[in-house]
Amino acid sequence: GQSKTIYQDIIALIEHYIQPATASVLHVIPASVDFTTSESIQLAKKNDPSCERQLIAVSKIDKFDKGIGEKLQGIGPGSMVLKLGCVAVLNRTQEEIDSNIPFDEMRRREESFFRTNQAFVNVPERYLGSNQLVKRLARIQQDRIRSTLPSIIDQLKNEIKSKKTQLKLMPPAVSSEIDCWSLYTSLIKKFNEIINARVHGVYDNEMQLKLDALSVQTLTSASLEANNRSDDRIAFQLHNRHKDCQHAIDKCFTNFFSTEYQQLVLKLLEENAGVALPNFPSFSIVERLYRSEQNKLKKPCEDLMESYIQYLKIILIKILHEVFVEETSYKYNLTHRLTDIIIRSIDASYECCSNDITKMLEIEQRIYTLDSYYMDSVNKIKRLCQEHFDNLKNPPDAKKPANSTLFRVNDFTVNLSQLSHEHSAALDVQIAMTVYCRVVGRRFVDQISQLCYYWFITRCALVLDSKLTAAFTSAVLFDWMREPFEQQQRRENLKKSINAMEQALLMGQNA
Repeated sequence: GQSKTIYQDIIALIEHYIQPATASVLHVIPASVDFTTSESIQLAKKNDPSCERQLIAVSKIDKFDKGIGEKLQGIGPGSMVLKLGCVAVLNRTQEEIDSNIPFDEMRRREESFFRTNQAFVNVPERYLGSNQLVKRLARIQQDRIRSTLPSIIDQLKNEIKSKKTQLKLMPPAVSSEIDCWSLYTSLIKKFNEIINARVHGVYDNEMQLKLDALSVQTLTSASLEANNRSDDRIAFQLHNRHKDCQHAIDKCFTNFFSTEYQQLVLKLLEENAGVALPNFPSFSIVERLYRSEQNKLKKPCEDLMESYIQYLKIILIKILHEVFVEETSYKYNLTHRLTDIIIRSIDASYECCSNDITKMLEIEQRIYTLDSYYMDSVNKIKRLCQEHFDNLKNPPDAKKPANSTLFRVNDFTVNLSQLSHEHSAALDVQIAMTVYCRVVGRRFVDQISQLCYYWFITRCALVLDSKLTAAFTSAVLFDWMREPFEQQQRRENLKKSINAMEQALLMGQNA
């Protein structure tokens, strides 16, 4: 009934125990066998080629061959020079075992055998007898302990430290609803504290706000975008999104001083003839022109909200998983449900923010401002246009006439290519549209940024803790958060290992 691989299994078992450098190998070889060809010796030499931790117990010594005395001392054919040496022993025969001969009697017979047999007269006593073998093994063990104990103690200390670290890194044990609720609320509190810190610009590590030119060149736009999506510097990331929105709103308006737009204004002025006095444009023209510009504000607003949604979903869920995985790596069901709550909260904030922005867009349909920037800029542009016009007609330096019809006012480029009364009226409309759209863009950027922050941060991210805390009962949480049996076993095994190693360390230190 033995396995077909019984021989290989035995060899593997032997090698497992003789491989460590601290192991001593005791061969039991009959006296008549050539020591050097013994399978046991050949197997041990693979792991101890210099034979420094091997010794031989020579059995069946009553069946010895000629020259056994020298052979025991490592001299002559078939012998082995071993650092730990050889010891001959005389064991009980099968008849003596059947007769139940006691070991003490056997020891006396062994002693008499070696004393009376001429083959062992000149062999030193340390090579003969079971008592000598016991003494030698005891001495080997003592020497081995003295030489290896310091390193064993160090290994024990390191192993105890490693086991304690593993135990410390394990999630806290949850064995009752009270433990469960306490752990859950502490994790939610930690989650909320991290969000608050990131929202208010408090970051764990020093992160550069600007990459140097070399770093930027080595990063693709895709990798930069991926980095921005997972960057948990919430205040910094939201500020960048507000600036992108501002840039998009500034660029969404038409170039009101272009030749094409001038032609459009002239056409509307012509259509308005007979409704208003010449050179006094009707307000309806400005309203009509502004309506098409006002509709362009919708896309930057939607893009900003979408950017908020994508970023916050990624970063809030990332923070959630970092907090819960660090403490409770086995609670997939819980983190999955908390993730769902976060996503639904962000989506609800999107609906509220979208409604408010729709109202803002409707409010902006009315052309109105008390911002002094409007009149100051209009008057400044008109004054500079008049000065430039006068210079075109009467250049101050006759040698260098002002022949350019283009000039810049702030960041506007004005074209005075046509100087008729109709073009002058068109220019007034162009100036009004340019400055008023700038006013609208300025106030809209602030308002949309404030609205997004209010709904997505103040009314969502910063109050997620209350929503997450109220989401479940302690009984439901306990069902999800209780420690699995496998983890309980691992915890107990670690504790038992630490206890056993500490006791062994105490014994070793007192030895």
